[in-house]
Amino acid sequence: MAVRELEVECIYNDQQHVVKLVQDLEKGLFLVGSLLPLLALEHDEDQSQRDWRSRLLHKLDISVNKDPQGREWISRNKTWELLQSLKVQDAFQGVFDTDQGSQTNDTDHDEDANTGEKEVREYRNGDSNGDEVNENSGVPDSKIAQTEDDGIDVFPKRVRPDQQLGSPLKKLKPAESFLPAHSMKHDLQFNTPLTIQPAKKPVTNFAPEDRVKLEQLLQHILFPDSQAVRFETALANLGISYPNNQLNLDISIDEHGNTPLHWLCSVANVRLTKDLINHGADRFLGDKTGESALVKAVKSVNNYDSGTFEELLDFLYPCLTLVDDMSRSVLHHIVITSGMPGCAAAAKYYLDILMGWIVKKQTREISSDDDPIMSALDLKWFINHVLNARDTNGDTCLNIASRLGNVSIVEALLDYGADPRISNNSGLRPVDFGAGATKLEGAQTNNTGVDGSISVSGPNPSMLINNIQSLVKTISQDYEMEIKQHKDQLSMLHRELDNQRQMLTTSREKLAHARHLRDEHTQLTEQISNIQQAILQEDADFKKVSEELGIDDESLEMAEFDADEPFRIDFIFNFLENKLQNDYSGNFEQFFEDASLDDLLKQLMQENSGQEESIPPEALLRARITAYEKNEHNLNESLKSVREKQAHLEGRFRRVLSLCLKVEGDKIDGMLDGLLRAISSEDPEDIDTNEMQMFLSKHAV
Repeated sequence: MAVRELEVECIYNDQQHVVKLVQDLEKGLFLVGSLLPLLALEHDEDQSQRDWRSRLLHKLDISVNKDPQGREWISRNKTWELLQSLKVQDAFQGVFDTDQGSQTNDTDHDEDANTGEKEVREYRNGDSNGDEVNENSGVPDSKIAQTEDDGIDVFPKRVRPDQQLGSPLKKLKPAESFLPAHSMKHDLQFNTPLTIQPAKKPVTNFAPEDRVKLEQLLQHILFPDSQAVRFETALANLGISYPNNQLNLDISIDEHGNTPLHWLCSVANVRLTKDLINHGADRFLGDKTGESALVKAVKSVNNYDSGTFEELLDFLYPCLTLVDDMSRSVLHHIVITSGMPGCAAAAKYYLDILMGWIVKKQTREISSDDDPIMSALDLKWFINHVLNARDTNGDTCLNIASRLGNVSIVEALLDYGADPRISNNSGLRPVDFGAGATKLEGAQTNNTGVDGSISVSGPNPSMLINNIQSLVKTISQDYEMEIKQHKDQLSMLHRELDNQRQMLTTSREKLAHARHLRDEHTQLTEQISNIQQAILQEDADFKKVSEELGIDDESLEMAEFDADEPFRIDFIFNFLENKLQNDYSGNFEQFFEDASLDDLLKQLMQENSGQEESIPPEALLRARITAYEKNEHNLNESLKSVREKQAHLEGRFRRVLSLCLKVEGDKIDGMLDGLLRAISSEDPEDIDTNEMQMFLSKHAV
């Protein structure tokens, strides 16, 4: 029984799952076991129970056929129906679209792959006339047999279902399995003879609405809301939504100038790549660095993992004639990819598939005779124009591969006809790095035997090495001198920076001091102004009050009058003071009750006769009395207002303490002393908050 195993990573419910399908190629049946875990999740079936499998099969009406080993097989249609219910059918689209009858066995692949290799070598050695290819030439399967005997795993970990499994050479389909090549001439504008040309620059002349329409198309195709949408269906729906905008598939979709065709080739989506080209996508467009869609395909390992590079060449073969802004062809980029970590096997696969495709292309039937690329692109043209082409640095693909040190790539390029004697702009040749040295020695021996002389082009390796060493030494000395100069300049700049920092600090301190003086001067000026205004106001008020009391301020020498000085007449004050102390021992109340005003006045006049003139006028005395009474009234009113405010403030504080302590208001007075002792401290910052919290928690209700 011929069985094919397909293992694909799928996204189900926003999580990544690995789905493995096992197909019986003879009967067209599939094992159901690998789908049951996902179906159990879809239908909420508990997999911990013993009979969950049978219940699930009964619920989904799945009829199985058991083989002698007890394995359960289901039909092709039922498998597709289950994949659709899980919404992962896109991952296995190729399995159900591929005709089973077109599948070939690995032996045929091995033979044709080796045949392709032999044809390339025969052409390089001059054993082929270029256009005619001998398909019946047989070669031993030594390389593949050796791989299988050594037990080396030649199968990739993840492949597309519609591709054959096997090594890179096995993935090259035999010539008889090729379908007729359908030439798409919408973007072919070549003049004969066929030559190498740079890729077109990215499209810049488009409206923003055109870009929005293209993005909506890609969104509907790549990220559908439910089930997969066919390209034609999405295109028709988009025409309804944007009837006034022309769909331009060549618009860049990122800042690097990549078009949708670049991205789809990079992620190995051959189906959408074919749809884009069929609907007018330009295959000759490059990104901002001139890299074509085929270059994007070989710069990632996706086409290697899925085995789609050969099929991709059927649509992107015009890109073989393009070079980027550095005049690098797709072969240059394949070699550069081989130097990236983990990409050596992928690069070797791309190289073998590309050269095999060119050889096998000559045996294919072409649907159109007026395709200048397909008709002129043969092995002779490719070797002359691409294999030994030089970039802007003068490097061929072999020159880059020899410097990277990838032996398998170097040997393959030499077998395919790369010339190891072509030097770059620096005079370096692949043979200087050991590439093709053995073959050149053999060629020298043959030339010596025939002509008696040796003719090898290129500079003397010893002289070249000496020149390189001298150049490296000179560069090293110049570099050290420049480093020393830069260090000296850096030290000087650091010293100058420190001086400037000190000056800046001093300037900032002076500025802060000046601002402080300015603020202080402004404050003092305002205070002086306020005091002057208050003096003027007080003088005006005093004059007004004096006028009300009938006092002439000019006759009283108001300039020497101090309203705040205690008013007294010395001889009267001394008489009353002596009387109070001598007769009443300082008891003012008893003195006020017992003393007679008339007697005191009579005695005062007798003892102080002649001093009546020192007594102020009556008007002044009455004004004094009136002023004192008025001041007393004002003070009483002020005192009353202060007491009312104090009582109101005490009530508010009492309310706050009542809420904080959670006690009734009438109990606050009894707790104040304890609370004050709990927070009393000479320094407010040293208040013991723990003690206060303990007090509050102890008295909390």
